[in-house]
Amino acid sequence: MFAFTLLTSYVFAVDLNVRIFSSSQLKVISITPLSGKYIIYNKTTKIVDLYKNNSVELSIKDGKISILKQNENLGSYDSLYFSADGFINTFTLKSIDPDIKERIYDDGIKLYVENNFFKVINKVEIEHYIAGVVESEGGIKKNLEFLKLQAIISRTYAICNIRKHLKEDEYNLCDNTHCQLYRGRSSKSMIMMATSQTAGDIIIDISNKPISAAFHSNCGGQTMNSEDIWAISTTYLKSVKDTFCLKQSQAKWVKKISKKEWLTYLLSKYNYNIEDSDTLKRVTNFTQNNREVYFDNNTKIPLKTIRQDWKFRSAFFSIENQGDTLLFKGRGYGHGVGLCQEGAMRMIDLGWTLKKIIKYYYKDVSIINIAELKPK
Repeated sequence: MFAFTLLTSYVFAVDLNVRIFSSSQLKVISITPLSGKYIIYNKTTKIVDLYKNNSVELSIKDGKISILKQNENLGSYDSLYFSADGFINTFTLKSIDPDIKERIYDDGIKLYVENNFFKVINKVEIEHYIAGVVESEGGIKKNLEFLKLQAIISRTYAICNIRKHLKEDEYNLCDNTHCQLYRGRSSKSMIMMATSQTAGDIIIDISNKPISAAFHSNCGGQTMNSEDIWAISTTYLKSVKDTFCLKQSQAKWVKKISKKEWLTYLLSKYNYNIEDSDTLKRVTNFTQNNREVYFDNNTKIPLKTIRQDWKFRSAFFSIENQGDTLLFKGRGYGHGVGLCQEGAMRMIDLGWTLKKIIKYYYKDVSIINIAELKPK
């Protein structure tokens, strides 16, 4: 019932509230409309109209937001809302801090004070958001079909996680990888075309719920079950063999580590008896022909933990003993759950349809437009 309510509510409420600059500390900023007109409100009280290329400077003083427009002080407020009042509305947000890059966004913006810094929320139409995500996630140089695939996946994620931050805050998603990377509006015509051509399309499971559409760069030849990485079992995130990514750029990696450093790690973190000859042989000669969950079944050390500790590209690796040095020979890049991006790109080159690709990586799913869902 919750998922159905979530989906049907989307049909009538197409805006998302996305926290932007969530990793930055903003104290003094300027906002400039690039197109359209904005009306600045404090709650329901109108403060001023803001037109194209007219800027306002915002700063925090005594816990409130002070507005300066063309050297005129317009007062101090606990919150502000820049309401988009045009057919196309875009704005730029620039920090006084030169290390924080200026960004351009679509639609509206809300501002609050939190711990004496700005908390900034982009009230954005979902398809504008999806285009921004696809570009931010590295979709600039991809072909149209792959961009359409990425748009469907990103939209599915947004709908599936639309309440992710609502329990603690007043926004749906943040702009970092905790949710989806979102660095502003897309300026690429092909990305906007891909978003438009798939508008409203999402992936649902056998219960008509939007899936958690996990993806990664390269699986190394085999994807993982969701429960093997996140301890959450699903009907659709199941391990599959994938030969399509094996000759792609992220298919293999190598790293050399001194045997002493490796054994010290195992001793200090897991209390391995490295003086035992059988143990020593086992931890310096390791092979994964197929994806494993644990490095050592006796001690149940998760391979994902080793990957995190050593910053490996993946947890799909084998170890070759070369005397004083160990050669880690890895496969793939990323967590390995869900859709393999490089595999999917190769499938597209071979003429696979988006539907066939999605059903290959996500089991027992359907693609549906949100508008097709009907209340029970």
